[in-house]
Amino acid sequence: MKNIFRLLFASIALVAVVGCEQGDVLGGDDNKKEMLPTPNATATVVENDVIVAWDAVDFAIRYELTLNGGEAVSTDVSPYRFEDLDYATEYTITVVAISADEATKANSEAKVLKVEIPALEVPAYREWYSASGAAAISNNGRWVVGAFQHNGFIYDLQNNKQTEFPGYEFSDISDNGVAVGAYFPSESSGGEAVYYKDGEAHKVKLGELPGNLYGSSLTSVTPDGTYAVGWYWDYADTYYTERFGLIVPFAYDITNNIVTVLKEDVTYAQYRNATQAYAVDPNRAILGLEQSVLGMFGVIWESATADWQYVYMETNEDKEPTKAFGSVGMCFFSPEGRFVYNQASTYVNGVNENCAAAYDREKKELIMFESVRQGGVSAMTEDGVAFLNDVAAGFGTTSFVIDTNKDVNDVKRIDDWLLEEHNIDLTGYLLDGIIIVGVSGDGRTLLGMTNTMEYGWVNFAICLDGSPMSEKVVEDETETEE
Repeated sequence: MKNIFRLLFASIALVAVVGCEQGDVLGGDDNKKEMLPTPNATATVVENDVIVAWDAVDFAIRYELTLNGGEAVSTDVSPYRFEDLDYATEYTITVVAISADEATKANSEAKVLKVEIPALEVPAYREWYSASGAAAISNNGRWVVGAFQHNGFIYDLQNNKQTEFPGYEFSDISDNGVAVGAYFPSESSGGEAVYYKDGEAHKVKLGELPGNLYGSSLTSVTPDGTYAVGWYWDYADTYYTERFGLIVPFAYDITNNIVTVLKEDVTYAQYRNATQAYAVDPNRAILGLEQSVLGMFGVIWESATADWQYVYMETNEDKEPTKAFGSVGMCFFSPEGRFVYNQASTYVNGVNENCAAAYDREKKELIMFESVRQGGVSAMTEDGVAFLNDVAAGFGTTSFVIDTNKDVNDVKRIDDWLLEEHNIDLTGYLLDGIIIVGVSGDGRTLLGMTNTMEYGWVNFAICLDGSPMSEKVVEDETETEE
């Protein structure tokens, strides 16, 4: 009998549960609010703006629009214009009609629109002005950074947008816009190594390294933006300064926030004053410069845990240098790291002579550009086209070009080379005193700058695949008497 009652009770309970569920659904259907119609919307691209228009929806008080899932924009007026968007970028836009009386009618479903801003039409030559000179271009040819006297900038070539950063100096930038350099808290203070990523600056914490530093800086970053190199200046008498001198090189793993002091070669340790890290290639090999009373020599760490090797060094019987890569100034990698370039030195009877030079890591050959004495290679493509300046580590003359695949003594002015090799006539555009300071990974975009008395810093980009230039109109400033 107990089992019969239990079975009967369970059946009643089940009916009760089913009845409740059906009542909720029915009640929900009876009370369900009618949704407003989805807006009939369209999107039109005008240069790098998008104009969104829609037909009015009955019983809607306003409309909410989003761009790539960002914060909703509320408006009661059609059309709405999204301005100054990025070129060569796809955007998703949604339009929702908002009910005037949400108690009786629900908001509409979103109308989803997809649009693409085409790439900016790029001329062969374009220039811009800033408080600083350009310093480096990203491998993908999109980003440029610069610095001068605690004034830095980041320039987006894809969108022709410049952002200036007072108090910062940037020396390099990755393909995804991670810039590295130094921040100066005041005019009299030394720099603090920083990287700038996703709209925010991050100071590099040097961990257990000495705290009484005069300054530190990041100097180069890998194209993927995950790894950087730099140096710090330490006045203290520490283990690291005994190894390197006052300036100590380090590597910085941005992803994992790890600082590693690089390892030394002991060959000329007794003469050493400082060792700086200047560049890093995509495989995280690091390039630097050893400064000693014997001269300045380029050095390479194949990894942050390897001892350095000299880029190129010849010595005499007394182990004294007779020819070496590296001299006054800095040394750099070509975009993928095949070439190391700037200057080399020869030592004859105690006399040191400098010469523009590059070292081919693939062929293990030192290339001396004998026709450009006292100058240096300021930029180099991965396939061996060298851009030179005949003022050491500086600027003041129009750049020259040598193709190492041809005759290394065949020097061309850059404007002649552009016309002969690429059919680009920049007559009237290129100023005197320019220097090419970087090239993109594919060698098709050249970055240059000059400092003029009239305009200040003039930075420019030359696109070898860009559209032809029209004849530049030069205003005649000659005064005439009536």
